[in-house]
Amino acid sequence: MTTSTLSPGKLSPAARRRKTLLDQLPNYLFVLPHFFFFAVFLLYPIFRGAQISLFDWKIMLKDQNFIGIANYEALLKDKIFWQALSNTTYFMALTVVINVVLALMVATGLKHSFIGGDFLRVLFYAPGILSVSVLGIIGIRVWDTQIGIVNYVVTTLLHGPRISWLGNPDIVIPSLSITTVWWTFGFPMLVFIAGLHNIPEALYEAAKIDGAGPLKTFRHITLPLIMPTMLFVVVTQFIGHMQVFAQPYIISGGGPGNSSRSATMYLYETAWKFFRFGYASAVSVVLAAVMIVVTVILFSIMRRRTDY
Repeated sequence: MTTSTLSPGKLSPAARRRKTLLDQLPNYLFVLPHFFFFAVFLLYPIFRGAQISLFDWKIMLKDQNFIGIANYEALLKDKIFWQALSNTTYFMALTVVINVVLALMVATGLKHSFIGGDFLRVLFYAPGILSVSVLGIIGIRVWDTQIGIVNYVVTTLLHGPRISWLGNPDIVIPSLSITTVWWTFGFPMLVFIAGLHNIPEALYEAAKIDGAGPLKTFRHITLPLIMPTMLFVVVTQFIGHMQVFAQPYIISGGGPGNSSRSATMYLYETAWKFFRFGYASAVSVVLAAVMIVVTVILFSIMRRRTDY
């Protein structure tokens, strides 16, 4: 009978796996709190909301009435919901496009150090530290028909007529979008500056030697290499602005009519004004599904154009 003995330096596959797991244990312990809070504050509310959406939920009743997919069937016929979703999509698209284009342009100009550059970066980022309530007050002061700053400029300096920025269905969402861009513009700008710093300067020097101008350099060097950063910016901006609530709620009140009512504003009013919690949960499930699907599509589209 022979006995095989493994030398200390030659562990069996099972022993190596156990050793690797023990070596990685501190890393798992560090990320465990994140996954705990992720499950408690994100996954559980999603599953709980999906469950409540199948009931005619009344907050004061112990036994709830199960109605299956009736809330979703009613949602398909709800014109106000579809208008609110359309308003949200319009606001999101307009805000994301302006934010991304403007932030990239300004970041390109501010990526190099120069006198006053730090001041400009702080100046552009500063509005982002304001609370949304303060933003709402500023938005009213800017766009109000009677006391608004914009109408003061239009009537006093340009000698034009007063414009009802928040009372005209055609321009109320662009007005809210401009206000939001001013508020949120600083973050994508700083992200783009960080991304631009990761592009090797040697590429720009080579392009300059080859006679490439600023536009060709931007198109063939900056834009392809900034795509990973742009993917992050576009996805985070999309998710953030699809959840817009405070701007239309505070500044325009969702009006005129329902022309600036957002999907989350409609969700809030359905739950806490009309106490239809099951129906509001159905709205939240649909919104979550839309954001997940569009986020996956954005990743798949932009990853094809991304040079890592």
